[in-house]
Amino acid sequence: MTKAFLSHSSSDKEFVRAVANGLGRQFCLFDEQVFDTGETFKLSIEKHLDDSSIFVLFASSESVKRMWIEFEINEAWYRILEGRISRALVFLIDSSIGHEALPPWLSRAKVSRTNAPKIVAREIRQHLDELIRTEQHPYFEGRSDDIGHLQKLLRPIGEPAPRVVGIYGLPNIGKKTFIRKTAQLILSFNRIITVQIEESDGLPDIAIKIANLLEPYSTKAGFDEIVARIKSENKEQLLKRMISDFRVAVENKEMPVLIDDGGVFTSDGFFTDIAKMLIDALKDQGELYIFLVSTRKPIENLLSMQLKPLAIDAVKRLVAEISSTMKPPLTINQISELAEYVNGYPPSAYYAVDQARAYGIDSVLADKHRLVQFRTAVFVKYINSQLMTEEQKSILLTLARYSPLPLQVLADTQGYDAAKLAGDIMILVDRSLIVPNESGLYSIAAPVADAVASEFLSSSDVNHQAIYDSLKILLDDENLELPRLDLYRLLFRASVRSGSKDSTAFHMTNDLIRLTEDYYHRRDYKRCIETAKLALTEAPKSYSARDFLIRSFIQEEQWESAESEIRELEKFASPRDVQFLLGFLERKRGRLQKAITYFLNAEKLGRSGVALKREIASCYYHNDQISEAKKYVNEALATNKDNRFVVDLSIQIAIREGDEQAARSGIEKLAVLDVEPFVKHRLSTVELRFGNIKEALKSARESVEAFDNDRPTFGILAQLATCLTRVGLFDEADVTIQRLSRLYVNQRPDIRLGLACRLEIERKRFSKALEILDNVKDITPIIYEAMRRDAIAGELAIGTMPDEKRIRYQHELDTLNKELSTYDPNEAWFTLIS
Repeated sequence: MTKAFLSHSSSDKEFVRAVANGLGRQFCLFDEQVFDTGETFKLSIEKHLDDSSIFVLFASSESVKRMWIEFEINEAWYRILEGRISRALVFLIDSSIGHEALPPWLSRAKVSRTNAPKIVAREIRQHLDELIRTEQHPYFEGRSDDIGHLQKLLRPIGEPAPRVVGIYGLPNIGKKTFIRKTAQLILSFNRIITVQIEESDGLPDIAIKIANLLEPYSTKAGFDEIVARIKSENKEQLLKRMISDFRVAVENKEMPVLIDDGGVFTSDGFFTDIAKMLIDALKDQGELYIFLVSTRKPIENLLSMQLKPLAIDAVKRLVAEISSTMKPPLTINQISELAEYVNGYPPSAYYAVDQARAYGIDSVLADKHRLVQFRTAVFVKYINSQLMTEEQKSILLTLARYSPLPLQVLADTQGYDAAKLAGDIMILVDRSLIVPNESGLYSIAAPVADAVASEFLSSSDVNHQAIYDSLKILLDDENLELPRLDLYRLLFRASVRSGSKDSTAFHMTNDLIRLTEDYYHRRDYKRCIETAKLALTEAPKSYSARDFLIRSFIQEEQWESAESEIRELEKFASPRDVQFLLGFLERKRGRLQKAITYFLNAEKLGRSGVALKREIASCYYHNDQISEAKKYVNEALATNKDNRFVVDLSIQIAIREGDEQAARSGIEKLAVLDVEPFVKHRLSTVELRFGNIKEALKSARESVEAFDNDRPTFGILAQLATCLTRVGLFDEADVTIQRLSRLYVNQRPDIRLGLACRLEIERKRFSKALEILDNVKDITPIIYEAMRRDAIAGELAIGTMPDEKRIRYQHELDTLNKELSTYDPNEAWFTLIS
């Protein structure tokens, strides 16, 4: 088995326990965790040495005197001679001991001196990973030119070698893997350590993250002390501390890598103020090497190189090598087709082959709508429908919301037998759906995180209170050695989501920003507004927090608040981003021509991407400029065929044009990309447009029901009310309209009045319909004219009124009939409520 046996003296137990917890039970054999009380000490040692592939000695003045340590050393020596243990590591953890105190054979082993348990755990984990990779035959394909280019950058002729280097490129193309490999090949580093620099991270936040990786603490008291000390330090002290920590990393042959997660570069590619401070301080440290990883091309004076997706031939070779052990082997055609899915992204190649191995190549290649780039959504749907138990879904959903988590928290919150839980986790690990990290915690696999959240969150959510309670109990234990920074941040999120509002929970500003984003994408705009305001009290210049605040105000139709926040954003944000938000505001207000002008201004100022093209296309669509809408939809689809919003808009255009085949083809694509409620909603509009009223009602009901106890969107409830009205279920339609008004009391009053008016027309209560129409504020959408025509025609047919009023109604009806002679009021209504 690929595990490390930890040999130590009882006097060094606290240090070694911290190392063992850093590694996790699945990677080490530590006496407190594995020795059986019913066996003799000698038998336990022999048994667990037989289960080890690495022998680790923690050498101190006490341990070299102990009889049992000597026994373990001798037994390990025999197993190394027999080839059962692959290598030995020695860590000198006592300043009074040196190489000379070691047995001769161990003095030739890998010997290190360090006082930080996390560094020790990472080094042991690195050796374990190397053994695992040797067994799994890893491949590094198609990067020889990139390695050569980096070598030239790092070894300039006649100039000092650079110490800070940027690597940029699209997401998920293997930038960290490339750095890990080149750090070993070119600079002789054993491994890399990564520090995520998030939006609104200040120097104390970054210092805490670095200390969490490199400074010697393991208990709650140790963590609290380091955090308190860092928060009391000034800028110069913080920079000095971080440089000192990075020196510790380099001395232990660890390459520091800073990952830009919104905190290194602005959207224009310039350094943020905090990042510039840190980089300027690092540039003066000749012995340090630092890599920066970003999706943005740096504009600053920084030596950098772009990493591009692999060429198709390299991808084919990579897929062939990764899949070489599959039985039966993949055919040439299957390798080629899989390479098309991967589209130059090495991590996707490994994941795609893993899925083919687990579920069969046919399931991977079954969906023909994803030929541009490998996607995982279809696998999650496939697994959800055929292969996964409810318990396994619950584990995945929990980890999609909270990663990484200890096994104990999963056991506390899943509510079933611990032995079965462990079995389910192992199945999910084997299927590459969850992974144990370096701290022994479990995380959802990155490729499936978004797909799991989209697929499973439509009908249920995790028990945030149970997560909070379990983490709180765990973290309140003063002496447990835990990855406290990660777990404290999860505790804070669980506190907010559960409503516990634990004011003592440690957090970073970015935790509030991520919660803000989470609430926005879950369409919980009221909580998004609350959380965004909290984030802005800590980071007034956070673009993301203010951006989501503005969008939420717009979604809630709080126009004045949105305008006020846009004015605040103008003080520090890029003009193109401000123009984009002004366009979004005007689109939601129904001022389509103004929205188009703002969006086109944003485009001229350099804003690009699918979101902008989608917004412009939507405005043109709702403004009856269908050819322009199709142009921008096609441009967006050429960039990303898997964007669910663009696919949905293409369906709406097909509906408008009466192209049933294109609309139904779009529904098939949308079913892969979006969650059930929204797919059913769009299907309902397709069925209603093409005359299948009963099927339209069925899909509308299923769309609303899929939300369970959650709040359906305005458009989904409006569609259900429309279908109920069309089939004559007037009382249920009335109840649905009342529910819509309760849930969205301040939103789209004219549309709610329009729904009530159409219901009264169908009930033949025409005078009531005309009273409702008199309350509509904006009667410019032609659908209101169509409803007024129908109400007047009905009233003239069955109502009693004075001749003067009848003559006036008849003249108005003649005028309306002429104006509406070529207009489809049904289509106008679809457009309005969408």
